[in-house]
Amino acid sequence: MTEDQPEAMAGEHADEQAEAHPKEHIAPGRLQAFSDGVVAIAATLLILEVKAPASDEPVWAGLRHEWGALAAYAVSFVIIGLAWIHHHNLFHQVRRVDRTLLLLNLGMLATIAFLPLPTATLGNHLRGHDATAAAVFYSLSMAAASGWFTLFWQHLCRHPELLHPAARGQSAAARRQSLLGPVGYLAAALVAPASPLGSLGLSALLVLYFLAGRGAPAGRVRIRSGG
Repeated sequence: MTEDQPEAMAGEHADEQAEAHPKEHIAPGRLQAFSDGVVAIAATLLILEVKAPASDEPVWAGLRHEWGALAAYAVSFVIIGLAWIHHHNLFHQVRRVDRTLLLLNLGMLATIAFLPLPTATLGNHLRGHDATAAAVFYSLSMAAASGWFTLFWQHLCRHPELLHPAARGQSAAARRQSLLGPVGYLAAALVAPASPLGSLGLSALLVLYFLAGRGAPAGRVRIRSGG
């Protein structure tokens, strides 16, 4: 018997109890709609910290002066976009949402909405004397945001009845894979004292890794329409 099989079997038994108390659960659609709005606002706010060249300033020189803010914006925007994609994929596998999952989702949204602050801080200080502190702050914020996916999967592994039956067998693997994000960003924080720019580069490499679809915190499981 594999690690995943006991959880899938437990989910089958828990389905009967969940069906007996339908009011205790919420449809995932409402949670996703609210989450989409918060993520969209957070992604939009990122660009506000990038200053446009002044009217008396050469355009390319002004943009070059903002390269740190632009780099932080680009990495952060893609990270938020990936979080949205992984969030969508995860809840595509969720059959019902309980109170704990709602609270975990609020925690994730709080850290996502917080990201414009560390992004602006890193953009403003990447070329300054306090670049190390800014890079550590940025990396730790990213680790906190990505860590919620591990908490999601931990809860779903303990309550497989919340998942579609087809997704239950892969929940333990998804939980393991979800650790890559927080561990990677913590590694970026450790790199920051030696090289703040290298720390941002490591975050960018993580982004490229997830864009390639490898080790995604919430890989999609194909759910049959009748499942």
